[in-house]
Amino acid sequence: MTAKTNKYLALPSVAAGLILTVSPRALAASAGADGFAGGAIVFYGCTAAISVLLTLWYALFCKHRDPKFLLLYTCVALSNLGFFLTSVAKTLEFALWANRLSYLGAAYLIMFMLIIVLNICNIRLKKWMYALLVSCSTLAFLIAASGGAGKLYYSEVSIEQVNGATRLIKEYGPLHFTYSLYLFSFFSLMVAVIIFSAVKKKLPSGQYVFFVSAIVSGNVSIWLVEQMVDVDFEFLSVSYVITEILLLLLHGILRDTAPAPLPPADGALPPNLEELFSGFSSKVATLTAAEKRILAYYIEGRETAEIPGLAYVSIHTVKKHNRSIYQKLGVASRDELMLYIELFRRCDRLSELSV
Repeated sequence: MTAKTNKYLALPSVAAGLILTVSPRALAASAGADGFAGGAIVFYGCTAAISVLLTLWYALFCKHRDPKFLLLYTCVALSNLGFFLTSVAKTLEFALWANRLSYLGAAYLIMFMLIIVLNICNIRLKKWMYALLVSCSTLAFLIAASGGAGKLYYSEVSIEQVNGATRLIKEYGPLHFTYSLYLFSFFSLMVAVIIFSAVKKKLPSGQYVFFVSAIVSGNVSIWLVEQMVDVDFEFLSVSYVITEILLLLLHGILRDTAPAPLPPADGALPPNLEELFSGFSSKVATLTAAEKRILAYYIEGRETAEIPGLAYVSIHTVKKHNRSIYQKLGVASRDELMLYIELFRRCDRLSELSV
């Protein structure tokens, strides 16, 4: 790991250390091991405070901000803040609204976690697929948020005090299984993405595959334990914070270890590389929607012969689009186009070609 990565992740590493230090004491206190009441409040308060601080750090001080990570951090903060507010609630109504806040964060953070795993594994989705993910997450949240407003998600719900902290006592309704199904489906998708990336060798090495697998399997294991064992704590509140730190760590490592940009044939870089990037990106913006779709397949590394089956068009249509793409982008062939794509990839600027 480079010094740049170490500096980039200094605060998240400290945060992870604080969580691992505070959590066992808070758990023991809540269980009454040392007679300290309100251990759950301490537990959730610490994770909420750390989550909020990490979100602010990433939004204000992180030089290379990625919107996906910022949204993930925000969702983790909302989820953990909801857990904390539930633990200090004095009325059932307040506890239910705090519970909805935790569901708001949790429902969408799973989606952003999946999107980040896809990004790390160099897998690109179509726009309608992202819309589908958002729709599924929104539906899962709305069903979970209905708890307390009817009999479908919770058939009965009340609150009780456990060692000074409030917890919801819930009897599950007929639609409660849908949220578990939602989590299971998205965790399964992450596992499928990792397996696919390992088979297709979309990550630099087997070490990265193992790293991503460990991150996802850790969350899956904790979720399964919570489903099978009746516990007073939401252990995923800690798991989510550690997960966002680990994903950021891997993202930073992949960026820092990316190969240098490919020089042109004469061995010298263009005199103004920034002009080359901005000029080419502006040309990409002139492509039609169909041409951008063809370009997206080339960015994925697809061969021309594969595209008809993927785009449901004929090879003649693909060749027609190719000619138009080459003319608009000022390239003579697919090979020259791929050189530009590779230059953008190695400079971590592929997003500029997705317009």
